[in-house]
Order: sequence, then structure tokens, then C-alpha cells
Amino acid sequence: MKGQFAAISYSLYVELKYLMIRFWTILLAFVVVDILVFSQVNEHLLLVTSMPQYIFSGIVSFIIIRKSFSFCLKLGATRKAYLLTMTCVFALFAIVMSLINVVIMSISIKVINSLNLMNVQLYYASDFIFHDPTIAIHFLTDAVFIFFITAAACLLGSIVYKFGQTGGMITGAVLILLFTIPVTKEPVIHFIKSFSNGSLLLTFGTMVIVSFLLFLINWLFLKKASPVHQA
Repeated sequence: MKGQFAAISYSLYVELKYLMIRFWTILLAFVVVDILVFSQVNEHLLLVTSMPQYIFSGIVSFIIIRKSFSFCLKLGATRKAYLLTMTCVFALFAIVMSLINVVIMSISIKVINSLNLMNVQLYYASDFIFHDPTIAIHFLTDAVFIFFITAAACLLGSIVYKFGQTGGMITGAVLILLFTIPVTKEPVIHFIKSFSNGSLLLTFGTMVIVSFLLFLINWLFLKKASPVHQA
């Protein structure tokens, strides 16, 4: 099992490392260019760097199933080893992504303040949820959100892998329907509002537990999945 864990981890690491370098290079270049441009004009700029992270994390975790699952199985890995490794790797992925964002944001904010650019403002997602959040809250919020998003996207990716695009579209339609029905929509809205009102530990703890459960549900779709994904 240790050998499989190491092999799968390395495979996912190589794939994620390449994608992360491209993502952060593009995002950092975008932030730098924006700061330079808006330092010369009077227009107002507002950037929320957390949002691109969430989108990127969802896309990456969705496609990683198709690209890595069949490859790892063909190399002799078991489905159980793959699922356990994938969960651990994406937990670490969420931590690293959030940490990089905190570092880049901290440096960018210091540069903006040193240049006295009052028309340029950078925000974390947590700035819109909590009152005067600390760096630790910024880091924790992004890490938990990314882990949850990757778990949900991996589950959707497993469904598409198992049942093809038709299964994915049906699942997407059901999710959209659930979020438009008052019976299911209201609890979701209430949960989101609880971020700023309820216990931080309880809220984030709940999201982490749900994320692990979503990764666990992947087993239902991957335990008998063919090494060749459905078209």
C-alpha cells in the first residue's frame, strides 16, 4: 500500500505542479500588470484573488479523475489506494493553494500601500464573510473552501467518468434543481449566513467533514469503474 501511495502521490504531484505553476504565473502577472496600469490612472480597481483559485481548483479536480484514474489503474494501483491518496493530495493541495495566495496577497498589499495607490483594492473571500478577519482566517477560509470545492468537483468527475457526459449533465441538472427548490435552497442559504454569525470551528469543521464524505462517496462510482472512462 505504501508503494502505491507513493506512486499515485507522485503522479498527482507532477500533474498538479505543472497546472499550479501555470495558474499562479498567469494570476500573478495579471495582478502586477493591473497594479502598474492603475497606478497611472484614476480608475478604481477591485480584485478578489480567492475567486480564481476556487474556479481553478474545481476545474483541476474535475479533470484529474479522467487523466489520472485510468493511468494509475493500468500501473497496478488499487481503487482504494487511489481514493485515499487522492483525498490526502487534495487536502494538501488546498493548504498549499491557500498559503500561496496569502503570501502573494500580503506582498501585493504592501506594494500597494507603499505606492499609496488608494484606487487599487485587493480582497480575500473572507473579507466579505467576516468582520475584520485576520491572516489566519484568510488562510483557513480559502483552504476549507478549496478542499470542499475539490471534493465536490472530484465527485462530479467520478460520475462523468463512470456514466459519461450524459450522467454528468443529469447530475448537474439535478443539482441546479435542488438549489432552486425552497426546501433545499433555504438550508444552504442559512448555512452560508452562519459563517459570520455562528461558531467558526463548527462551520469550518462541518465543511471539512462534508468534504471527506464527498471523497468517500467517490468510492461508489470508482470501485467498479473501467480503466477506460466513458465518452
